[in-house]
Amino acid sequence: MGQATQTAFRKAEKKYAQRSQTPDLHNVVDLAAASTRAAGQAVRGIQLTHDLESPATLPFQLFSHKRPPAFVLRDHPGLVLIPNPFTDEAQRWLARKCLCDCPRPPNRTNLTPFFNEPPESMFSLAANAPARSKRIGCRSHEDTLQLGVTLPKDSFYTQDELPSDLLERLRWCTLGQQYNWTTKEYDLGSSPFDTDADALMRAIALAITHPDEASDMPASNGYDGAAFVSEAGIVNYYDERATMAGHVDKTEEKMDAPLISFSIGLSCIYLIGSATRDTEPTALMLRSGDVLAMCGESRMAYHGVPRVFAGTSPEFLSCPAAGDQDKAAEMYPEWHYFARYLSRHRINCNARKCS
Repeated sequence: MGQATQTAFRKAEKKYAQRSQTPDLHNVVDLAAASTRAAGQAVRGIQLTHDLESPATLPFQLFSHKRPPAFVLRDHPGLVLIPNPFTDEAQRWLARKCLCDCPRPPNRTNLTPFFNEPPESMFSLAANAPARSKRIGCRSHEDTLQLGVTLPKDSFYTQDELPSDLLERLRWCTLGQQYNWTTKEYDLGSSPFDTDADALMRAIALAITHPDEASDMPASNGYDGAAFVSEAGIVNYYDERATMAGHVDKTEEKMDAPLISFSIGLSCIYLIGSATRDTEPTALMLRSGDVLAMCGESRMAYHGVPRVFAGTSPEFLSCPAAGDQDKAAEMYPEWHYFARYLSRHRINCNARKCS
């Protein structure tokens, strides 16, 4: 595609994805930087009208503040940003949940069609001494590939592999109603949505309901967060060179509820546009712990991740002993396994209501 025929969104993707030079971050909205455009007219602070409440089942606090600072963007009605409202222990808990609990059957991953995934997660197997040397069976030479699945040309998918190698190929897992990337529908059955993760998403949905904001800004969220429930979700796993092309999430039967997500690990550039690729998107810097909610008009906006930044995971995640004393630590492998992974990856978990 020639430069003249590229959409505005595609031009922005290429600008930030280019690795031959350091990207120009001058126009990136970075709520953690003093020079951000948040000091100008593009971003406004809002007051949350409900407290962020930790699930009563957890033995520690999820949130460092009941009503943390939150922001909306003038050019993107409905987009709500909450810069890292979590405690350090909460971020480590979320990392454990996304790596050890979420990518287990009956939840599906990008590896499910090609390998005989065991009940444990690939992360847990890779961290377990007896299990890490046992190869996971490949479906292709057992003739058990599912109908309608195209085998990638990469020879990796035609042979048995070690858990550690499969972990490096883990790109996503689906939660609750299982999304079919071939048909673009929720037609692969359903699994129970993690109770604590759902409680977290509900707390965010309630906190961003009808926020107190400046009268000259577009309304950010008129949805009643008390009605929100996590019916489906996706956990995305990005390595340092991973990207996500611009797209719109529009499979859900009803689109009035917000799509809520949080990020853990490496920082990234997040592009948010409009209902067409022809609109120049706004670039945001998302850091570990940041919460983003797409409500109202922004729910149908093109968005994507053209760049992940190496070496940006905070020390309380990447230090090998950082999580050894956490209250949830005894349920999971030693923290140094997580630290090694999080020093080189970004995790994004999102949830949405489908009906």
